[in-house]
Amino acid sequence: MANVSYFFASWTSAGGAADLAPGAAHGWVMWGFNYGHMINVSAHPVVGPPEERKLAIENVQIQGDPTGRRLLFTVRNVGSTFIPGYGMGFGWISS
Repeated sequence: MANVSYFFASWTSAGGAADLAPGAAHGWVMWGFNYGHMINVSAHPVVGPPEERKLAIENVQIQGDPTGRRLLFTVRNVGSTFIPGYGMGFGWISS
């Protein structure tokens, strides 16, 4: 039987000039999974009037060494407005 694991993390700017600018990106890493697990990551911008906000997950990589495996990825602001915060959902399925 398969097991599903999930967690959620978030990033919040210090305000104003520290917001994630259009075209800017943050690099992240996730660990805790093993060989053969199905892995998913998604990014969710906070919303508020009046603008639309868009994020993309890019540069997804799996790195492995004797200490374990890591998922490396980038969250990029692909919209035209600044983003004051976002959440990231992670999930994986194991047997």
